[in-house]
Amino acid sequence: MSLVADDIDWHDSPFSRAFLWLKAASTFYVIAIPISHFALPHSYIWGIAVFFLIAMLFTYPVAAWRSGNHFSLELRVSIFLALFGLVGLFTTPWLVIAGIFGHGVWDLLKHGGHGTPFFGWYISGCVVVDWCYAAALTFFLLTGQI
Repeated sequence: MSLVADDIDWHDSPFSRAFLWLKAASTFYVIAIPISHFALPHSYIWGIAVFFLIAMLFTYPVAAWRSGNHFSLELRVSIFLALFGLVGLFTTPWLVIAGIFGHGVWDLLKHGGHGTPFFGWYISGCVVVDWCYAAALTFFLLTGQI
């Protein structure tokens, strides 16, 4: 089934049977973040964070490309946030955190109708995950546990 703008219902429930693959992938992603940080050495924390930042940036450009709407905007936002993470990997972790937090800001803007339409449950969940992840990384950076 191809993903087109008409297929995306903003009000779709996370408990509906529509787009189960997206719900499964989202669940796996959310579970993989803490498992990766617990299973791998602390020296990999910023590499792990950049990996998950870049991974989270694929969803909206792919949806925009498939729907034919707002692809350029979604791609520019994703590249901008990916650059934050990649530059932060070699300079300061604050840029990695800013990239993750910035993705949450973009999710919030999508609630206001910016960019390609997407599921409300996904966008809301993404804001929470992005900001909690950015907060956890900030806590670890400030407390020196890294």
